[in-house]
Amino acid sequence: MKQTSVITRINLAMSVIILMAISTIMVSYWLSNQTDNDAYAINSAGSLRMHSYRLLLPGGNESDSQAVINAIFTNNIMKNVVRNSGATPLFDELRERGKNLSSLLGNTALSNGEKTVIINNFVDDLNKLVLIIQQNTEQKIKKLRTFQIIAFFITVILSAIVIYWIHLQLTVPLVSLTKTARQISMGDFSCQLPTASGSDELSVLSRSFEHMCKAIAYMYESLEKQVEEKTEELRNSNKTLSFLYKLARRTSTHDIKRDDFNAILNDLSLITGISDIELCLLTESGDIPYLQINGNKELDDDCKARNCRDCLNPDMQQAAAINFPISRENREYGVLSIHQQPGTLLDWQKDLFTSVANLFAIAMSLQGEEENIRRITLMKERNVIARELHDSLAQALSYLKIQVTRLNRAMGKSDFEIMMDVSGELKQGLDSAYRQLRELLTTFRLKVDSKGLLEALQKTVDQFHEQSDMDISLNYDIFNIPLSPQEEIHLLQIIREASQNAVHHSHGENIHINLYRDTQHQVILEIEDDGIGIGNDPEKRNHYGMAIIQERAHQLAGNVEIKKRDSGGTGVYFRFTPEAMRKPAAQY
Repeated sequence: MKQTSVITRINLAMSVIILMAISTIMVSYWLSNQTDNDAYAINSAGSLRMHSYRLLLPGGNESDSQAVINAIFTNNIMKNVVRNSGATPLFDELRERGKNLSSLLGNTALSNGEKTVIINNFVDDLNKLVLIIQQNTEQKIKKLRTFQIIAFFITVILSAIVIYWIHLQLTVPLVSLTKTARQISMGDFSCQLPTASGSDELSVLSRSFEHMCKAIAYMYESLEKQVEEKTEELRNSNKTLSFLYKLARRTSTHDIKRDDFNAILNDLSLITGISDIELCLLTESGDIPYLQINGNKELDDDCKARNCRDCLNPDMQQAAAINFPISRENREYGVLSIHQQPGTLLDWQKDLFTSVANLFAIAMSLQGEEENIRRITLMKERNVIARELHDSLAQALSYLKIQVTRLNRAMGKSDFEIMMDVSGELKQGLDSAYRQLRELLTTFRLKVDSKGLLEALQKTVDQFHEQSDMDISLNYDIFNIPLSPQEEIHLLQIIREASQNAVHHSHGENIHINLYRDTQHQVILEIEDDGIGIGNDPEKRNHYGMAIIQERAHQLAGNVEIKKRDSGGTGVYFRFTPEAMRKPAAQY
């Protein structure tokens, strides 16, 4: 049978209480209505007594009193009250006696005493009638009072039962649901609700609430687990990024050696929780590693018994190892091997090992490129030394060799004048060669360090101040022009060579060095002195210094002009466009 809902039962209980109250009111009204005419009947009986005694009075109006008595006994209200009281026989008797009361008292044969007895008897019977009516009225009032008391207790008991039932059926579940809602708002999803097996609204609501709590608790636990997993992933990512950053900085700032590899593998082991990590590095053509590391543990000759390049082939992977090749641009440098069963590494661990292998490959590639750059730089330095020797000492020695030949011929002819001239040329040539040697040594030691070209020029000016009494001024205004190291070296050498020539040959007092840029982003170099000016044969006079300046100007793809100034002295004027400021060639 379908269970009645809580709301229906509450409505039914309230309807019963209301019906009980209405019934009590209606019954009380009916009982009270039964006593409405009793007072009238008692009052009328009193009037009968009064008019009965008036019949005894001499000179009284007997006809009026008899009319009143007859009217009272024929009144329907009086009859209804008497009938309801159960005194109808007595009333009928009194009515018959009252009809003849006036004629009976009018009999002169009766004495006054007998008439008084008749009236007293009539009045006594009236009092009996009134007593019966009074008792009947009191009985009605007693019944009404009893009914009201019984109805009151029934109403109180029924109300208490209904209130208690409502408390059990409605208040207790609602309090429990409210308490559970507060627990949920505070994050407690235990939901300890009383068992509700019914099908009413509150039972359905309790079960739904309990299911909701379990669902929220499950989702909350799932979210907490996901948050923990994401937090762990972020923690691993943070460790990974920090490790990769440090590794990238270490591999990019200096060459990594064996100790660096040991430290890197130890840190990698701590981050991933994998202890057996092996690093094997191979030469370009070798198949046996020249460096084999597993943390700080030295390995045996296991790799010597097999071709380590097999680890680089995906089709020949070992059953108990996971290999990450260290290769870049078709160049294989080695392998990073993890001695674990395939499939046991997590995704973030695989990504980390792959990144480490790539960084190792980049580091090895950068080391190879740096070595190539060093070789090329060394070859260029040797070419520069060879060119400097050829342009200075080699030509000076060739000139001395010619003079020695002249000296031999003069000695064969015993030509003392030629021998003295050749001797002077030899002395002058040796002095010039020695000076060129010192300048070459200074040039080879010359460098532009991290402080830049301006610092190197100021040091050069300070050196010339120490070597001569000439006043040398420097105006440097190319701060916004980027120069390559090769361009800085050539500029510095041109300035040194021109200033050196001015110090040794100009016989002047001032040298002005002006370095600036023009509107076409060209670098302009002007070196002027106030000496005797350049002669007609500068190459012989300056012993190939001008040729050296021309050669360096050609290396910078610039134009140089060496001429005598109108105001006196010599001027060296050089201009070129730095490589960083050159426009790209037109594409066809």
